[in-house]
Amino acid sequence: MCGACCRTFPVLVSIGDAAREPRIRAESLRLPEWQRSEEWEFQLHPLPFQRGCAFLADDDRCVVYGTRPGVCRRFQAGTPECAEARRREGLPPLP
Repeated sequence: MCGACCRTFPVLVSIGDAAREPRIRAESLRLPEWQRSEEWEFQLHPLPFQRGCAFLADDDRCVVYGTRPGVCRRFQAGTPECAEARRREGLPPLP
């Protein structure tokens, strides 16, 4: 619940994610056709003028947690990737 991953790593999501959470289409950039794949259709982070994912609220909570993209569902707290995101954000590793 720190939001470090949502501010550190690119958040690329699928067309299936956009079907599950319709706001993805409105809040993201659609990737150019040559960059799209089954897994990547839209980009939620980085976006111009935003510090993190389009769905990261000011309190570092995901506003679409229940319908969050698959990449977010697979990201696990306490993993080396989590530790790296926290390090980049100046946060201590999780215990």
